[in-house]
Amino acid sequence: MYRELIKPAHTKTINFAHGLGLPVVMHSCGFIEPLLPDMIDAGIDCLQVIEVKAGMDLLKLHRLYGEQIALMGGIDVRALYSNDRAVIDRELEAKIPIVKQGFGYVLHSDHSIPATVDFETYAYFVQKGLELGSYR
Repeated sequence: MYRELIKPAHTKTINFAHGLGLPVVMHSCGFIEPLLPDMIDAGIDCLQVIEVKAGMDLLKLHRLYGEQIALMGGIDVRALYSNDRAVIDRELEAKIPIVKQGFGYVLHSDHSIPATVDFETYAYFVQKGLELGSYR
């Protein structure tokens, strides 16, 4: 159904954006892994948010598609709303050193940051992520 109904519209819209010199960041919640080859063929430049609780696997997507598109997200927000730095460290340390290699990765959670995440926790998440990997 995606290939028949949605992909042609995605391709047209993405081509229009590219014609204006704009990159295309595709936001999609849920488990969209089976659609990703067609989304890449349609021309997306980056996939965002890579929802862990829906079954999306950042490391697998990086391995399969990390040389074709940039990835943004895939850091389980449940680690953040634990407000536990050790839990956050484990999540980031398991992913950032791997995904910072290749085409490009943008640090982001896999979902909106809920109000239950303390500001200090979020600031720690960003700082720790930058320490583990950044582009010069």
